[in-house]
Amino acid sequence: FDAESNGNAHVFEVAVDGTPRVRAVTTGDVQIRAASESRDGAVMAYRLDSPLSPAELYVSAGDGSAARQATRFNAAWLAGVTLQAPERLTWKVADGTEIEGWLVKPIGYVPGRSYPFVLKIHGGPHTQYGNTWFSTFHILSGSGFFVLYPNPRGSSGYGHAFTYATRGKWGELDSEDYLRGVDAVLARYPDIDPKRLGVSGGSYGGFMSNWLSATTTRFSAVVTSRSITNWESWYGTSDAQRLTEYEFGGTPWEARDVYRRLSPISYVERVTAPTLIINGENDWRTPPGDGEQWFMALKKRNVPVELVNYPRSTHDLSRTGEPWLLVDRLERIRSWFVHWLADVKR
Repeated sequence: FDAESNGNAHVFEVAVDGTPRVRAVTTGDVQIRAASESRDGAVMAYRLDSPLSPAELYVSAGDGSAARQATRFNAAWLAGVTLQAPERLTWKVADGTEIEGWLVKPIGYVPGRSYPFVLKIHGGPHTQYGNTWFSTFHILSGSGFFVLYPNPRGSSGYGHAFTYATRGKWGELDSEDYLRGVDAVLARYPDIDPKRLGVSGGSYGGFMSNWLSATTTRFSAVVTSRSITNWESWYGTSDAQRLTEYEFGGTPWEARDVYRRLSPISYVERVTAPTLIINGENDWRTPPGDGEQWFMALKKRNVPVELVNYPRSTHDLSRTGEPWLLVDRLERIRSWFVHWLADVKR
């Protein structure tokens, strides 16, 4: 079976006799998905990607040995681009929990120069970042940004207690994990300008981008994708009501105080950061209405804001769909941060 662990994803096996023995079949700082075996178990095939390579097909013996790369779809493209390998960082929060994250430095980084920074937040919340390929990180790195992508409490891959530590406290608990991570990076790299910090994410990451822009003054630009701003209206339009019924302790009429307390719209009057809002018109998980509420509230308050609704696009907008839409989305994210953070004269 496939499982996530500390930023990696690997194939594991468990004893069929019921004894609690689990063994990693594959190892390394990579993410392996969609493994399948030959009928006799002698050969295994899987998809593997890493921070410096998009997914390729690999084949190995059934025990994970003798692995070899079977496809090279990206080899020619990779030969013509410059990529920055991520640096693994850890920091501790107030209760002693250790948080793991990765930092990508700007291409051509020169110590002593002043640089902007973007915090990237993953969706879920019960998913993970780590040793996998993300185009956005490299595009921002290539445009002169430091990029931090952490796995805060609520992420998968660190055990059950860690994954559900944020239950009933979305935004309230994990804000510390993100902000202390930003502090750790600023302490390690004083070249980063603390007045040129951005935040961005999709789905739960979009929710958290909204939350942080409404509850802190740390960030000077925001890109929020497929986001949630109002948990009550989200509940009435999404296809995933059971998520908050479990996480928030009931329906909006049973846990009204929680739904309203954890809704960024409850604090929207505090937002000052220029915000780009990205939606998919066919997104049934986080329908466009929530992003449109955020747009209207910021527009009425004269906060610089743009709204982009992508046609024929689902909740997987950042991963699948028409290629030109995916490219357009990446360029809008890049150019928004360049305009508000990199082009600022200081």
